[in-house]
Amino acid sequence: MKFRLVLATTLLLATEGLSRRTCGSDNPPTELIEKAILFKAMSKFKPGSNPKAAEEDPAPRSQVIPLHIHNVYVNKTRDQGYITDEDVQNQFNVLNDNYASTGVSFDLRTVTHTEDKAWAMASRGSTAELNMKKTLRRGGYADLNIYIRPLRSGLLGYCTFPEDIVKGSDKFFLDGCDVLFSSIPGGASTGYNEGKTATHEVGHWFGLFHTFQGGCSGGDLIDDTPAEASPASGCPVGRDTCRGDQYPGLDPIHNYMDYSDDPCLTEFSPGQTVRLYQMWDHFRVPQGSSNRTITRTSMH
Repeated sequence: MKFRLVLATTLLLATEGLSRRTCGSDNPPTELIEKAILFKAMSKFKPGSNPKAAEEDPAPRSQVIPLHIHNVYVNKTRDQGYITDEDVQNQFNVLNDNYASTGVSFDLRTVTHTEDKAWAMASRGSTAELNMKKTLRRGGYADLNIYIRPLRSGLLGYCTFPEDIVKGSDKFFLDGCDVLFSSIPGGASTGYNEGKTATHEVGHWFGLFHTFQGGCSGGDLIDDTPAEASPASGCPVGRDTCRGDQYPGLDPIHNYMDYSDDPCLTEFSPGQTVRLYQMWDHFRVPQGSSNRTITRTSMH
């Protein structure tokens, strides 16, 4: 009884009272930063090109991503991490809506529900997390696996960046995104319950950095996201943390890769669209994806 009370309190703290977005994704690895620098140079408009045309057609191609969503919960109650198939569908719909401007769409191939306390509460980098993902993960390196579950330390989510990996390695199994169950559409995380935590984290899976990466002197290595000194919170319209002629534009508070509240997040930039395809083609396409399968399972 005492343990259940402590656990319930822990989950309650994880779903209410968040003062700002908390993304647990690591800083991009050096290899990825170097590749982003190269892609940035490649993405410069060539003499005689028409930048306005690129703005009007930010998604000159399309890509379907195989998607596998895994709900891992303590027990089959709403406050212990369980979500319904309808909740999964709503989150799926948000992802497709938010990525529509990029030409990316998601094909939901697997939905699993697993009751396992150790897995549900597993810390990042733990043996429990690895065991969970070795059991549940589906598809190849071009398949997106999302684990919707309780998360420790007040995190809304975290995700792996793309990199050169060996199929069957621990890094291969750990690839994917973990999302706090209460951040799905209609969840209990006030300000962060429109499902856009998944959108943000999946951006990292594609290789996108935070808009405030490195502050004014760093940036996300994408030309059309204005420099930003620090993460935004709430929806601070008119915020401008990097000033001067070398830093044109207001902070990109509406960008999915910033830390604004969910209602404030509405866009990817055309440059981010180009970048996610560059990363996709370089890192994930060569590794391949799964054959088309659709499954729905429950594990206890």
